[in-house]
Amino acid sequence: MPSLHRLFPFLAWPRPDAALLRGDAMAGLTVGLMAIPQGVAYAALAGMPLVTGIYASLLPALVAALFGASMRLSVGATALTCLLVSASLTGLAEPGSARWVELAVWLCLLSGGLQIALGLMRFGWLLNLVNSPVLMAFTQGAGVLIIASQLPALLGLRGGWGGLVQGQTPDLVALGFGLATVAALVLARRWRPAFPSVLFVVGASAAASAALGFEAAGGAVVGELPKGLPTPSLPGWPGWETLGALLLPTLVISLVSFLETAASGKVDNGLLGRRWDQDQDLLGQGLAKLASAVSGAFPTSSSFSRSALLIYAGARTGWATVASVVVVLAGLLLLTPLLHHVPLSVLAAIVVVAVVGLIKPKEFVKLWRLSRVEAVIAGI
Repeated sequence: MPSLHRLFPFLAWPRPDAALLRGDAMAGLTVGLMAIPQGVAYAALAGMPLVTGIYASLLPALVAALFGASMRLSVGATALTCLLVSASLTGLAEPGSARWVELAVWLCLLSGGLQIALGLMRFGWLLNLVNSPVLMAFTQGAGVLIIASQLPALLGLRGGWGGLVQGQTPDLVALGFGLATVAALVLARRWRPAFPSVLFVVGASAAASAALGFEAAGGAVVGELPKGLPTPSLPGWPGWETLGALLLPTLVISLVSFLETAASGKVDNGLLGRRWDQDQDLLGQGLAKLASAVSGAFPTSSSFSRSALLIYAGARTGWATVASVVVVLAGLLLLTPLLHHVPLSVLAAIVVVAVVGLIKPKEFVKLWRLSRVEAVIAGI
């Protein structure tokens, strides 16, 4: 029989006092303010309705904190998992359509169910079988693809890369918004990493866009977002053929999203001086994906950057995650009208700045010096 703390890990959280709650609340505020604009940007990357990126940072984040082994992980939308969602569904439905959303929810159900099954059977050790050079190369290749997919919007190319080939001129105002966002976020990351720079940039760009009449001039903006909480629901049966087409993407998303969790989970537990329980985090991440499915969103994962920021900002327990969820909830109920005028080039810039750190060419050089065979495999 599993212990009570294995079934309900949150029972082992430290009893909060005023000082602990104050520190965790401030850390949660910092990450919550970052999760809102990042979620919207990553939802665009996944081809999903933009508001689903906020949904992915609500119930899934809370469930992962309550039932996972790593209390201080920021769970929600991540660039790599969102790219996999988009790649998996391309050809099966039109991005942003009801069918696309339905299939994304099925990816949540399938990958979440698989992770829960692996966690219950204590198969977390399978993670150790993944070849690290392949994982390194896969991550960097995904980073290149993510940036390539976002550059047209960042540069103001209305027709994408095809429009550039056809001689269409870029939207210079959108280009200005995108480049200014990149510069601001890079400088903020270097000088004030704990400052909620993403939210500040989004707010400033929305104000400037409204003042300049960017949308009225034909500029691409976020537009109206639905207000209020998502209505809990489950998708209809997709058909056996479609379900078969989702099986391989399910395996990839389950593996990659948990590798993202492993990167943060090992750091979190190491700082707390305890052994990382990979099986419990498999359960927590799987349940979070099911929560995302009920919310009508897409497969979630642990964000390394947001989790690192949560720890850097002083989070000590899972109460910090609870605080971040409260902040995201308040943002969903109160701030969505403010996102209307945000240029899409700003969202693209947020994704590019978040992902560019994945690309590390020196890793291939190091690998070549250690093993040319593995370097070739990684390159392929």
